[in-house]
Amino acid sequence: MFMKRWIRKVTEKVNKQSSVFLYEQIKRNIMNKIDRGYFKKGDRLPTEKELGEQFQSSRITVRRAMKELEDEGIIEVIHGKGTFVKGIKLPIHILDLNGFTEGLSTSENHFTKEVLSKEIITSDDSMMKKFNREYPFDILKLVRLIKDEHEVFSVDFAYLPTFLYPNIISKIDHNVSTFEIIHNNYGLAFKNAKKHIEVSTPTMAIRKLFNISNTDPVLKVKKLIYDFNDKPIHFSKYYLLGSRVSFDMNVSIDEPNGWH
Repeated sequence: MFMKRWIRKVTEKVNKQSSVFLYEQIKRNIMNKIDRGYFKKGDRLPTEKELGEQFQSSRITVRRAMKELEDEGIIEVIHGKGTFVKGIKLPIHILDLNGFTEGLSTSENHFTKEVLSKEIITSDDSMMKKFNREYPFDILKLVRLIKDEHEVFSVDFAYLPTFLYPNIISKIDHNVSTFEIIHNNYGLAFKNAKKHIEVSTPTMAIRKLFNISNTDPVLKVKKLIYDFNDKPIHFSKYYLLGSRVSFDMNVSIDEPNGWH
């Protein structure tokens, strides 16, 4: 009943004169409805036959669009039950120096940041090396969950030296941007960052936070940010669900004649 109403209400049609393939138009149409919240995670989508009637396209064309959505982890097919919305991939700019949610290349999602723990610890050898210090120092270890309206999509571990950010622990709370605190309260600006991205096998603790199995792909991103004096001022390590994000990178070449 619901899907029949959806078919009558939707006015988008495929343009058979367009240079964009018909299956790609159908795919974009469905993705737009998921992005706008018309279809939410867990919703059952219309059948291939119903979508074919809606778009006046063959089932082969519809099937290709649905297969690409499935391959990208946006929908899932449960045999005997139907096709369901699995989630939305959030595009993230690899070269962005902003904070995690500020670096997302979409403004249509609403994010929350839940502080799981915050404590002052003594730096280990790894942290001493990252921040170019010869002796141990106090550092704030901050653990947060980043969520959108669908689910948890990131577990974030941030490390902030107290010699750079005195009393910062008192300024940290839920839904507060650490990057805004760094800029506004401590007057530090970011110049560049080094990022390392790898596919990671989630630990049991990470699996519980994401509510996933050990077969779900997880990306681990390490980021070390430098100020305009080329001094390291922020280190973070965060985990992302492979099914929820995609990475974008824009590269420009200054030389008009290309590579030299």
